[in-house]
Amino acid sequence: MRSAARLKVAGRGRSRALSIITLLVWTMALCRTPRCLEQGINAAAFERASRSGVTQTLMIDLIPSLTSIALIDSLSIIPLCIVFLVVLLAGPQPVVRSMALIAGIFVVYLACGVLVLFGLQQVFDQINAYALRLWTSPYTEELIFQIVVGAALMAFGWHLAERRAPSSDSAGVSTMTAPRAWLAGAGLTLAGLPGAVPYVAAIDLTLRTDLTFVERLALLGYYNIVFAAPLVAIVAIRLVFARRADRILGAIRRAIDRWVPRVIVGLLIVCGGVLVADGIGWFLGYPLIPV
Repeated sequence: MRSAARLKVAGRGRSRALSIITLLVWTMALCRTPRCLEQGINAAAFERASRSGVTQTLMIDLIPSLTSIALIDSLSIIPLCIVFLVVLLAGPQPVVRSMALIAGIFVVYLACGVLVLFGLQQVFDQINAYALRLWTSPYTEELIFQIVVGAALMAFGWHLAERRAPSSDSAGVSTMTAPRAWLAGAGLTLAGLPGAVPYVAAIDLTLRTDLTFVERLALLGYYNIVFAAPLVAIVAIRLVFARRADRILGAIRRAIDRWVPRVIVGLLIVCGGVLVADGIGWFLGYPLIPV
């Protein structure tokens, strides 16, 4: 139970940090939306264009943006799964159980994305309008809330820095069957959904185009394949370097145990400090983040 709680807390910290990174990638992606939209082609000319050619252009233009966002998004699940994968790969049926874990993550994440695709265009429009207003002219209570959140992030980061990380218990994971591994992957995915800001950004990009539902679903499937690719790569290391896999995976696990907590602490303190300074700057007439 303690291990699950620590994983959940760490996942929330990573989600906060990844949300800021994703906003930057999201902005860059919106600036390079499909060329037919950027060049301001009028509706009549657009309708005369070949549907297949336009669709292919739209989908190809979205691939780089979706790839970068998916890789950033995968950073939130790798630290949570690496302990499970290392233990599963060291036990019986390593490939079957590990792929079951990854399949649970892939299926549930894809299903959640499909649900979001059903009729949530208006929700995204409202979110975008609110975010634009919040960015350019925040209310007093919103600035106060921003300062409180920033202070809380800094305090939480300081608490993590002072707390001594206990050793994890992997006995239950080592005896986990393939169905239970699938359920574990599904559970990790559901637990991390509140911080799935990159996923929401990717879906919003597809909704801004004139693609059909099937075409958007294909892009969503591609996104999830890229999202799960780093986890599959870890299993591939086990297959290709069978004799040295334990040493390689052990080194990966030690590196994550050593550096990920430090990175999380640093991001929490830095991001919290930026929020506090920016909120105070608005009251003084000099916001830290320019509008």
